[in-house]
Amino acid sequence: MRVVVIGAGGQLGSEILKLTPEGVKVIGLTHEDIEIADLQNVKRVLHNLKPEVVINTAAFHKTDSCEEFPLRAFEVNLAGVKNLVDVCRKFGSVLLHISTDYVFDGKKAELREPYTEEDTPNPINVYGISKYAGELMVRNYLREHYIVRVASLYGKKGSKSKGGNFVLNILKKAKEGEDLRIVDDVFMSPTYTVDAAKEIWNLVLKRRPFGTYHITNGGYCSWYEFALEIFRLAGVKARVKPVSSSEFPRKAQIPRWTPLISVKGIRLRHWKEALREFLTKFTP
Repeated sequence: MRVVVIGAGGQLGSEILKLTPEGVKVIGLTHEDIEIADLQNVKRVLHNLKPEVVINTAAFHKTDSCEEFPLRAFEVNLAGVKNLVDVCRKFGSVLLHISTDYVFDGKKAELREPYTEEDTPNPINVYGISKYAGELMVRNYLREHYIVRVASLYGKKGSKSKGGNFVLNILKKAKEGEDLRIVDDVFMSPTYTVDAAKEIWNLVLKRRPFGTYHITNGGYCSWYEFALEIFRLAGVKARVKPVSSSEFPRKAQIPRWTPLISVKGIRLRHWKEALREFLTKFTP
């Protein structure tokens, strides 16, 4: 099987590349190798590679920047995705497209229940709207597709556009004696990139039915609860204060409740177990 991973230099894309199963020929493409917003470039690059599967992790995903530059958000997250869809249709390739928990509005907090693949998206910021538009493009224009929603990723590489890795960043600040203020009213599903990457490969190799899947570690928590568990597992004493998200004004409206769960048989280990493994591997 020949697979192309777009966004191979990113936090999730690099993990997918690193965990390539035996017998799969994978080609990793960074932004320097392909510009998905340029149809002719996409056609030229993918025509030469002739992939059976295209995994797209590329996105314009700095949430506040999407509010400031909405045209760029839609150029990448919608028009760029349509370019991939068009080329995949032409070459008969399967497209696995990475999406986000931010396609939801957070109103399910009233029920205290995670969002499933059966819930109707209703994004409340430009990033979420552009990503949902990309989902619709994939779903309605390409039969052979997977839409994979992930959330609150952390991994060895970190996210360049988001300032690195939340886990390692707050550990560094705590060890330097910095007082930390972490929001306690935004809930999500922290997800280790290794676990997400492995399950993404499972979707492809096991030829699961096409459609939309939620791939996150089990359970959910607030960012404050996540921080406390990080410090507990790492054995680090920290001065951390729970605060409201209103104390950190942002350009983008942020949904305060976006835990995800799958009703399609996807079951990853609990986020605390995954975090323990990450800290064991990547902290002294």
